[in-house]
Amino acid sequence: MTEDIYAKPDLTKKVKFQKGVEEDTDVYEDSDNVRIYDNFRAEESTPPEKSEDNITDDQQPTVSVNVSSGKRNVFRAAAVLLGLLCLLLLVAVIVLVVLYILERNRLWVKNANLTLKMNQLEEEKDHLKATNNNLTEERDELQDRLDERKCCPINWTRFGNSCYLTSTSMKSWSVSKQKCIADDAQLVIISSKEEQEFISSFKRHMWIGLTHEDNEDVWKWVDGTPLTERSRYWRARQPDNPNTEHCVEISTGSTYTNWNDLPCSHELRFTCEKILE
Repeated sequence: MTEDIYAKPDLTKKVKFQKGVEEDTDVYEDSDNVRIYDNFRAEESTPPEKSEDNITDDQQPTVSVNVSSGKRNVFRAAAVLLGLLCLLLLVAVIVLVVLYILERNRLWVKNANLTLKMNQLEEEKDHLKATNNNLTEERDELQDRLDERKCCPINWTRFGNSCYLTSTSMKSWSVSKQKCIADDAQLVIISSKEEQEFISSFKRHMWIGLTHEDNEDVWKWVDGTPLTERSRYWRARQPDNPNTEHCVEISTGSTYTNWNDLPCSHELRFTCEKILE
């Protein structure tokens, strides 16, 4: 009896219980008043606990989550907010791209304008350079001409701002005057003490450009200017024959008082003067 009590029940058998009857039977004919339980588990009984070893993959426990409507609203608001943020980010990206394109185009136009301006400046620089070269050439040419005019011709002697040439032949005063004019010069006009000393240093009898052929009372130089220092360079008692002696020579002797009047037809050497500009 004791062994039957503690014997392990056979859970594979089906047992039928009749309402109001606690006696174990294997089969009941009245099936309307009978409930069938698997493994002796009645409806009111608590099912035995299953160990983790007896739970298979198909028998994993299902956990149901009951989410309240408040939480669902929070999730929905978060999703809407995230969508708005994405939209704002997209708009910001589009705005930045547009600004970048506009700025790039502005810089391109500015660079094109600067390039055009640089080209214009280069052209102006070349033009100014060419103009400067032309002006330099003109300046050099004028300088050469000026230097030529400041230089005395061959065989002429420079003194002060004039060139002088003494003839080797003897001519009348009028012919001497024409010879000087032919050399783009004139019979010497003595206008200073230093020039008087320079002409006197030649130690020759020579015609100078002083005459009174047109007016016996007034001595004039060949350029038409009157003699202002009448007696300064005349020899003693000269001029002595104003009626027939109308032209003046410079003679030897004293350096300062050596002028003498002679007839213009008398033939002497002469000195021409070319004034440098």
